[in-house]
Amino acid sequence: MVDLPLHGRCFCGAIRFEAKSEPLQVSWCHCRDCRRQTGAPAVVWAGFPGDLVAWHGAPKDRQSSPGVTRSFCPDCGTPLTYLDSRLPGEIYIHAGLFDEADRLVPDRHAYVTAKLFWLHLDDTLAKYDDDTRHRPDVPHP
Repeated sequence: MVDLPLHGRCFCGAIRFEAKSEPLQVSWCHCRDCRRQTGAPAVVWAGFPGDLVAWHGAPKDRQSSPGVTRSFCPDCGTPLTYLDSRLPGEIYIHAGLFDEADRLVPDRHAYVTAKLFWLHLDDTLAKYDDDTRHRPDVPHP
């Protein structure tokens, strides 16, 4: 159980947010798209119902692949979110942006087949070859 709400911001503070619910999941992602977006060898996403996250400031959106939109701070460039059209109503926020990041403990790994061979995470979390949340087999718009 995580104390609510959770607070976070971009590097410069122009974008702030508040999550008013428990995360749906907190997952490591090893996919190439997330690595390229952040420059990190892997990222941790915290997913929430989108209507329970309040934003202060205006993130800039960018479609990164069909059906996937990522946002970032237009002032400092901090990567912020991931939206997937196949997961309507859900928003995924980089866990490291939260003031309470130490309370967002990962519970799974996504895209382990793309994991960098030199990255070693000794844990017993579930590992998936692709997504950790079922997405309907519907083409992206």
